[in-house]
Amino acid sequence: MRWKIDDKPVKVDKWDGSAVKNSLDDSAKKVLLEKYKYVENFCLIDGRLIICTISCLFAIVALIWDYLHPFPESKPVLAVCVVSYPFLGGFIPLKVFDDKYTLKMTFISGRTKQQREAEFTKSIAKFFDCNGTLVMEAFEPEVSKLHDSLLTERKMK
Repeated sequence: MRWKIDDKPVKVDKWDGSAVKNSLDDSAKKVLLEKYKYVENFCLIDGRLIICTISCLFAIVALIWDYLHPFPESKPVLAVCVVSYPFLGGFIPLKVFDDKYTLKMTFISGRTKQQREAEFTKSIAKFFDCNGTLVMEAFEPEVSKLHDSLLTERKMK
């Protein structure tokens, strides 16, 4: 039986950089999970959620503190909360639109914990048609080639 991604096409607004990047990331993840049977690790996403939660807690503390101790008295607490909010937000990257998509894979050996990395950077135009539909026949081989290059490198050593 030949492996294949479901028949439902992924369509995005090709001018929405976040939507384009997310659709490519999701499709790469789908290839790795379904074709190669990898298990997803949620540590990065969980870490970002924790940072967002801490940021919200700072905002709540500032709100409650200002309510209990009106402005002149709450000035130092508000200053700390206001300064910490963008600092914590800085750990969550926000990229501006770029027509280049970079996919980076890291292989970590189970026993030795050695790491090997491979990546490609290509124009998103290679993976989307003029209507904003992801062309999996163009994207999946690139992901597979990147994945297989890490395995080939391991066999050569």
